[in-house]
Formats: sequence, structure tokens, C-alpha cells
Amino acid sequence: MLARVARRLLSFTPEEKLVYEKLTKQLKPQQIEVRDISGGCGSMFAIDITSEKFKGLSMVKQHKLVNKVLQDDIKRWHGLQLRTRSE
Repeated sequence: MLARVARRLLSFTPEEKLVYEKLTKQLKPQQIEVRDISGGCGSMFAIDITSEKFKGLSMVKQHKLVNKVLQDDIKRWHGLQLRTRSE
């Protein structure tokens, strides 16, 4: 698993890496996947994240938490696909 994560980190675009690092620092996820789905221009992302910080929160509140962490970045994006879960 660690090798797969390390290999994926090496293939991140700069914007994917920025998003990944912000979410990891703030939400301490057990699982996270960040993908630029805009064709590489950094304007649309798909994020799949599992975090204990979401425990007891509705999906709307989970999404608001992610949006707060990424609020400065989201302003530049055209879209975001977000999937959140707690474990």
C-alpha cells in the first residue's frame, strides 16, 4: 500500500499535489485520492476522501469541511466531484 501511495505521489500534477497536501494536513485521512479530471489544466478535480473528522457529520457538513480547507483553490476551478466518508 505504501509503495502504491508513494508511486502515485510521484505522478501527481503540481495542483493535485497541492490539494492532496492541504487535505492530508487538515483532515488526516485514512484514505485519499485526488485526480485532475480536467485533462491536466487544473480546473476540475475528483476527490475521494475518508477521514475520522467526518464522523457524526452529515454529507453536507463533510463537504463543507473539505470546501473550507480548499476555499482559496476552489475559486479557480470550474468543478469538483467530491466523495466523503467516515470510518
